[in-house]
Amino acid sequence: MVLLHPEWPVLKSYRGQHLRRIALPLGGIGTGTVSLGGRGDLRDWEVMNRPAKGFTPPWAFFALYAKAGDGPAVARALEGQLDPADYEGATGSTLPNAGLPRFRESAFHAAYPLAQVTLEDPDVPVAVRLEAFNPLAPADADASGYPGAVLRYVLINRTEETVSAAVCGSIVPLTKDAPAVCISRESGDTGGPVEAGLRGVLMMNASDHAGKEEWGTLALATTAEDVPGARIG
Repeated sequence: MVLLHPEWPVLKSYRGQHLRRIALPLGGIGTGTVSLGGRGDLRDWEVMNRPAKGFTPPWAFFALYAKAGDGPAVARALEGQLDPADYEGATGSTLPNAGLPRFRESAFHAAYPLAQVTLEDPDVPVAVRLEAFNPLAPADADASGYPGAVLRYVLINRTEETVSAAVCGSIVPLTKDAPAVCISRESGDTGGPVEAGLRGVLMMNASDHAGKEEWGTLALATTAEDVPGARIG
């Protein structure tokens, strides 16, 4: 089974214990970054105008639901297994979302600004390829400074049956006073800097923070049309 994108370059692939350390920063130049970790997790959320290596907010992850034919439905976080060293604390793992079920096998394939994470599990009817990239355009500062990271999940049917599947993203406000609003797919009209054609959740600081260092917005959005609906709460 071919899991890698046929047209994306790969300079080096990482597996096993190397996944614990590898991370590729995603985000426009000068706009802050969120790093894609070796097992497909999002880590090092440095989007608050200051360094934040090691910071991962709780409940910031993507998940898969899949069901092949009349077989049982399965759910997994779209990540590989935690490293055994992450369980060495006196109370087990302290990593965010440590208790979620994950794919048994994962690999990271890098060629900055492109990255691919492949996920496989014999108990899941689909294999997954996560394609992630930066808005990097050499010699174009405006395009390279776009404040966004792109993640695309490709599901590959491993069975001979029809598979029903869905991908869900979860994110929480990074500050306690960040109200959230739904983004309309039809217009994108939320009163904030959101492009039309998107649907998801937009979070922002309270209006009295405008102009201050900590003021900003954060959106989790998709261009897909088959979206059940963004949910707040």
